[in-house]
Parts: sequence; C-alpha cells; structure tokens
Amino acid sequence: MNIFIRIVFLQDIQYITILRFLQALMRIIFDTLSRTHCFLFDEIREARNRFLLFSHGNLAVHRNPDKRLARQVKIQWHLLEFCYDEHRKKMNIMDYKIEFPEKNKAVITFTIAKANYEEDLEAAKKTTGSDDAATNQEFVLAQEAGKVFTEAAAEHTLKLAAQPAFLSEADDNGDVNVTLTCTLVPEVTLPAYTGLNFEKQPVSVSDEEVLSSVIARVNQTTLFEPLPEDAVAENGNEVVIDFAGEKDGVAFEGGTATDYPLVLGSHTFIPGFEDQLLGVKAGDERNVEVTFPEDYFEPSLAGAPVIFKCKVKSIQQLVTPALDDEFIKKMNLEGATTVEELKEKIKEEMLRNKEEEAENELAFSILNRIADGAKMDIPAEMIDSQVAQHMSQYEGQLKQYGMSFDDFLKASHQTAEDFRKRLLPEAEKELRAALVLEAISEAEQIRADEEDLRKEYELLARVYNFPPEQLHMLIPGEAVAAQITQRKTLEFLKANNTKK
Repeated sequence: MNIFIRIVFLQDIQYITILRFLQALMRIIFDTLSRTHCFLFDEIREARNRFLLFSHGNLAVHRNPDKRLARQVKIQWHLLEFCYDEHRKKMNIMDYKIEFPEKNKAVITFTIAKANYEEDLEAAKKTTGSDDAATNQEFVLAQEAGKVFTEAAAEHTLKLAAQPAFLSEADDNGDVNVTLTCTLVPEVTLPAYTGLNFEKQPVSVSDEEVLSSVIARVNQTTLFEPLPEDAVAENGNEVVIDFAGEKDGVAFEGGTATDYPLVLGSHTFIPGFEDQLLGVKAGDERNVEVTFPEDYFEPSLAGAPVIFKCKVKSIQQLVTPALDDEFIKKMNLEGATTVEELKEKIKEEMLRNKEEEAENELAFSILNRIADGAKMDIPAEMIDSQVAQHMSQYEGQLKQYGMSFDDFLKASHQTAEDFRKRLLPEAEKELRAALVLEAISEAEQIRADEEDLRKEYELLARVYNFPPEQLHMLIPGEAVAAQITQRKTLEFLKANNTKK
C-alpha cells in the first residue's frame, strides 16, 4: 500500500508546524534506511523550488521566498515496515509496548519468552563467570531492558531524568514480564533569551591586594639550601637519599628510589625510618631497620621486618621566607626574580582571575534570569536525584576531614531529612538552569564539533599529563561534548545579552 503525502505551506505558523511533522517523519524513515540499507522511496519530486535536501540521514530546509510551496513525497509503506521488522530481528530486539500515563512519565512493558530467557541465562553464566542465579538473572534482565529502552528512546525521543524503576515477574508459562517506569526530562518553554541588556562589571586590583597576595605566596614557599658537608642532620632538615629496601635479603617492589628528598620529623615514611637518619652526614651509608605496620595496604609487607640500605647525598636546611630580592630569586619563578617583578606577575594573575570570575558571574546571572522566566514541570524524582548527588558529595568531603555524615548531623543538630530539605531549593535551581541551557543550545543548534573535541582532549592531556588516546577511553566523547556545548551556549548568552 502506498501512502501519498501532499503538503502546502501558506503562512508562517503552518510552515513551522507542518515542517516539524515532516522533519520527524523523515528522521524515522532515514534512521531506518541507514540501519537496514533498504531503498524506501519511489520518487521525490520537485515542486516550484527545491525544498528538501536529503544528506546523511538529515533534513535540510530551504525556505521559499513567497511562503507558498507544495511538496509531494510518495512512500512505499510496506517496504518501510519490512525493513524495520528485519532490523529488529537482526538486533534481537523484542516487541514492547509504551504508554504515557502522566506528564513526564513513560511505562515500557515487554516479555521475554521462557526459551529465550533460559538461553540468555546460560550465556550470562559465561559472561559473568558466576553460577549465582540472582547475578545472572539481573544481568539478563538489565541487558534486555537496556536494548528495549534504547530502541524505545530512539523511536519516541525519550530522555531519562532519573534511573528507571524496574519490575520483573514470571508468569505461569515461565515467560518473564518486564516493566520499566521511566521519569522523563520535562519540556521547557523558553522566555526571550536575547537582548536582556546586562552590564559587565569592571574589575580592578588594589596595591594592598597585590601586596597581601605576594606576602602569602612567599610565606607558603618552602625552600631548602645545602648545608656544609660536615653538617649533622637534625629534625627539620631535608636529607636527599638513595635507598633500596629488602625483605629477607630480597628487594621488594616499590622499595627503591634515588635522590629522594625526605624532611626528618615529617612522618612521611613508616615509623622509625626518619629517626634512624638523625645525625647522618653527607656521604654516610646507613641500614635502616623497620617493621611495616600490620594494617599496611600491601599484604606481602604488612607486619614484615625490612632493611632499607640508605646512602646520604646531601643535607639541607629550611630557608626562612623573606620579602626580598634574594629570596624571590631562590623561588626560581618564571619571569620574576625581584619583589617588584613578583608584584607585577601576581597583579596580572589576579586581574586575569577576577576577569574570569566576572565573566562567569555575568553568564550565570543571565542564565538564572532566563531560567526564572522559563516554564517547566521538573519531576520530583529528578530533584531527588540531584539532592542525592549533593548529599553524596558532602559525605565525601566530610570523610576527607575524618568525620562521618552521622557525626556531622549530630554536631549540627539536624536529621538527614532536615539536611535534605535544605538542599531542595538549590537543587531545583540548578536543574532549571541546566534544562534551560540545554533547551537554548538545541534551539540555536549549538554543538561541539570534531575540532572542539580534539582541542579539548589535547587540553585535558596537558592538564592531567595523560596520553590523549587513553583519555578517550576514560572520558567518553559524549561527556566532553556536553561540557563544550554548555560553555559555547554560555558564550552565546553573554554575546547576545550584554550591553556593548
């Protein structure tokens, strides 16, 4: 059966509405076409002017100047259905049913036949390397749910706002019925997001701020200088040593180093090591006998007595910080060998930092103004997920200071629920801003291209001193592209909302 579509555009509103429908239809057709390599079209005819261009599965639009245009597309629908069915068989994707019971909710149901389920469980044993029934059942269900959801998301343009709720149940025939309840990202209605006429605040740095920063930089600098060869090492001195550790007369991994700078009394090494180097001189050799702690992270060394054969290369003493040219020169800073040069260098750094802060403040002020005027219904699950992330971050920070989350709650006289409620407004504000930023990037078709990604990975490689090809494996391109898109969208907002 052939379906014949005729579209006539008369007014802008018709142009936009019908065009969106046609774009959605063409995306489905060409997505199927690209995956199945089936030819779907009998003809694509020209009307008065060229209107549709098909390239790489995308639809490009050329608007007719007189706003009136006819287009005819003839589709062999039975071929489309055949190609789609063949694709699903090839990918082993089972049929599913999707319903939208309420706003921002989708319920996907599908059934795994008993024979297929048992076959998948056998395959899962090999994949997981486990005979545990629960583990393999979870693996199979997650795998099948992932395939079905991916298909449903592509077909219905679903965006998850939180992890789906998962329910499975075997019926009397042994078939497994699976239900995925999905919370979806809400639609965003944007207010005007250009021409808001924000003013960028000027930045400046006072002489007092510069001097305070210079003094702090000097006082935070730890420098050592060599003592005479006959000097005896004391607590607070830095000894530069070569050492080789042995357990039962055999060198162990990680127990050897050369030209290692060790400050005596810093408790950097295991107990007893530094004490046995007190009193050494440059050129001395000394065997340091110590025992690793019982709770040492390396099991083969935990509680083990070892010997470190040490050779002392030099002994150095701490240089007292001073705001003078001599100390500045010893700091070995690029472009600064005097106090005045350091002041100028730090002033430039402070101005640059303040400029960046002002740019960020401007961008987020604009974004928050737009977010305040945007319309959206953020699902409670999405806000709860954001709050949970914040609570997890707080717990991690507290652990760094040796405090548990429960101890923090007791000390601050609040419950976990009290703390969660305090986080709700900020979490919702963050989500509104993020959703608006994404909506604007989509409206303006702001994307990260290949060149953007290449430069970003090169930057990350320099910052983290990591090979770019390994970064590609550790940090997915989608995550990097999302960050770039956000930055480019913020730049767009600044450029279009700041007074010249």
